[in-house]
Amino acid sequence: MTAVEETVVMDSSGSAAATFSPLDATKPLVDATHTVYEKVAGSVEWYFEHWVDLFEEIKAEQAVRLPGLDLANVMVALGDAAVASDIPGRARLRLPVLRKRSDLCAQVAEAVKATPGVDAVHVSAITGSILVFYDGEEHRSLDALLHAIGA
Repeated sequence: MTAVEETVVMDSSGSAAATFSPLDATKPLVDATHTVYEKVAGSVEWYFEHWVDLFEEIKAEQAVRLPGLDLANVMVALGDAAVASDIPGRARLRLPVLRKRSDLCAQVAEAVKATPGVDAVHVSAITGSILVFYDGEEHRSLDALLHAIGA
């Protein structure tokens, strides 16, 4: 702890008229700052707790909804997948249900790769996309490829 100097104000007769301490001047500012800090910290904590609760609720809802998802359901859903790109010999499909499901992505990759005329398959659990390289002569369109995959 450091010593706080006091300033003594002298009157014209040389006697001490008043004393002044820097702590006296800064105490109201320190108290006000501390009060504001406590209010802000309390508000941040309150919002954080509510966001955690919302996040946990969403995780619980997804956990209830996703366990019934299996390879057969995903293969059926391929027909309704969003087409991100489609050029002869290469197609990228977006299927959001594959996100964060690396086990299911591996199964989908194996199943699609087993389709005759499919050269390579990359399935991303991060983006939920399926990239298929296929023989454009064997499958003339994306619909023909999806039909072959679903067969």
